[in-house]
Amino acid sequence: MNIRQMESFLVLSEELHYGRAAERLEISQPSLSQQIKILESELGVSLFNKQGRNIVLSKAGQLFLRHVITILHEVHEVRRDMTYFQNIERDAIVLGASGSHLLHHIFKQFTEVFPDVMLQIKEYPSSITIRKLLDQQIDIGVTYQAEDIENLVSEPLFEDQFLAVIPKEHELAEKEKIYLCDLENQPLILLEQELFLRKVIDRELQKRHILPNVICELGNHYACLEYCKSQLGIAIIVSSFFSEVPDSVVLKKIEDLSKKETMMLMYRKELVIDEPIRYLLDNFRHSEWVKSAQSYE
Repeated sequence: MNIRQMESFLVLSEELHYGRAAERLEISQPSLSQQIKILESELGVSLFNKQGRNIVLSKAGQLFLRHVITILHEVHEVRRDMTYFQNIERDAIVLGASGSHLLHHIFKQFTEVFPDVMLQIKEYPSSITIRKLLDQQIDIGVTYQAEDIENLVSEPLFEDQFLAVIPKEHELAEKEKIYLCDLENQPLILLEQELFLRKVIDRELQKRHILPNVICELGNHYACLEYCKSQLGIAIIVSSFFSEVPDSVVLKKIEDLSKKETMMLMYRKELVIDEPIRYLLDNFRHSEWVKSAQSYE
C-alpha cells in the first residue's frame, strides 16, 4: 500500500465513477482500476460495491476512507513542515492560469531577472487551477474565482468584461450599441461549455431566453479570435485578452452583459515566499498589464 494508491482511492470515493476519477488523477481508467484491485488485494476486502451501473463504497471502504483521510492529512502536514528545512533556492516555479494570455507579459521579465529558475506555465480551467494549487502541483494561480477558499490566499487583480468581437465587414460592426438580443441569430464563436467564462455567458443568455447559434466551441480565446478574423462569426472574448485590436475586427461592449468577472491571484497559505516567488507576486499586483486591464472601456 502506498500514498499514490490511497490518493487514487480517495478521488474515486469522491467521484464514484472510474472515468471521472481517472480524469481528475490524469491517469488512464485501466490504470486506476488496477491500482484499486491491488489495494483491495493487499487489504483482503472489497472497497466498492456495484449498484446497478454505479459503484458505492462498501462498509469496509467507508471505514478505510476515514483512515485514508487521516493519513493523507498527515502526509500533507509532513510535506508542508519539511519545506522549512529545504534549500529554498528554487530551480522551477509552476504557474497555472485560466488563459495563457494572462501570463506572457510577465514571462520574459522573469526569465531575464532569474535565468536559473525555470518558469513553467500551465493553462487550465479555473476549477482545475484551484485544485492543482491545493494539491501542490502548481505554485501560483491566476484565475476567475470570487469566493474565499480554505488554505489559499486570494487577491483580486482586476475586473474583466466581456466584449463582442465582430468582423469589420459584418452588419453589426457599425451598430453603436450591442445587446445580447442582437447576437441571437448570429453565428457565435464561444469557449467550450465546461469553462468558467462560457458558463457565465450561458447563464446570461438563459436569463433572457435567448437561444444562441453557436457554430464553434473552442478551448481558448486565441482560437476564438482566429475564427472570428476569418469572418466565420462573432466571438465573445474578455477585455484582458487584447493588448491591441486586430485590423479585421471591431470590439463592442455588450451593454446587457456588463457584469465583470474578478481575476484573482491565488497561492497556498504555506507557500514559501522566496525572492523569485515574491518577484512574481509583486509583478502581478503592480504590472502595467493589470493597470491596462483595469482601464479598458
